[in-house]
Amino acid sequence: MSPIPPPPAIAPYDMLESVLNLARTRLNDAIQAIGGDILTDTQPFTATMTNSAWRKMQAYLANLGYSKYKRKFFAIGMPVTATTDPSQPNIWNWTYFFDGSSYWSPSSNPPVPVPPSDFICPLYMKERQTGSNSRFVPMRMAPDGLIENYKKPWNGQFEWKNDSIYIPGSTVSMDFEVEYAAYDADFVSKANILGDPGTNPPTTPANMPVPIMRCQSCFANYLAAECAAGRDDMDAPGLLVDAEKDAKLLMNNDVKLKQRTPVQRRPYSGRGNRSTYWGSQGY
Repeated sequence: MSPIPPPPAIAPYDMLESVLNLARTRLNDAIQAIGGDILTDTQPFTATMTNSAWRKMQAYLANLGYSKYKRKFFAIGMPVTATTDPSQPNIWNWTYFFDGSSYWSPSSNPPVPVPPSDFICPLYMKERQTGSNSRFVPMRMAPDGLIENYKKPWNGQFEWKNDSIYIPGSTVSMDFEVEYAAYDADFVSKANILGDPGTNPPTTPANMPVPIMRCQSCFANYLAAECAAGRDDMDAPGLLVDAEKDAKLLMNNDVKLKQRTPVQRRPYSGRGNRSTYWGSQGY
């Protein structure tokens, strides 16, 4: 056995340059060279168009329910509420946790966790008392506002508004499990990467991987549509339609996975095998 660890595995994602090359081909911008005459890596608008197309593709996939843009994080040891006023909620966002009296942040002592940078909004939340090692209990979403009750050793509900999570506040420290809508970061120009002095003009970082498996055609169509719309080309609507068709093909991988559920005939009640069936299902 070798004492040297193997190199880290690299996911086989498409590279951004391959997406740009395909977009140039579909725009007839690769006649002289695959690097293009208009949509080149060094044009100041290329990075902006790339990021715009990238966001549109993510938004469309997320709207279809693509699993990559549903993520989860845990927040352990959230502060106890500092007020007994039923009308005063606790507030939690990217910057701080407000306990009804004081503000806590990741730099507080002790530090308080905040949602990750790719967080858009919560989809559902669960909670448990800190240190209990018990199962997380689902919390109820309150779209019409929190119900004002006396503070208890749990929250039971949450509300999302003003880019913040509102909870009643608990009389004991709580842990949260949060599933949330997420996004992937933009592709940045080399001039914006820390420690890189950049080039003049800035270049698109075409050597970066695109973190969605087999998305070259879809992303290239979104990028081509973005560029064609800027030139008022008649092809722009058709390119966008093709991009959305490709996105649905990507989504089909998720659909097939979710359809793989076990199918088993349930026995009729009262025939003596009900307990045997449910026992076999882990209930």
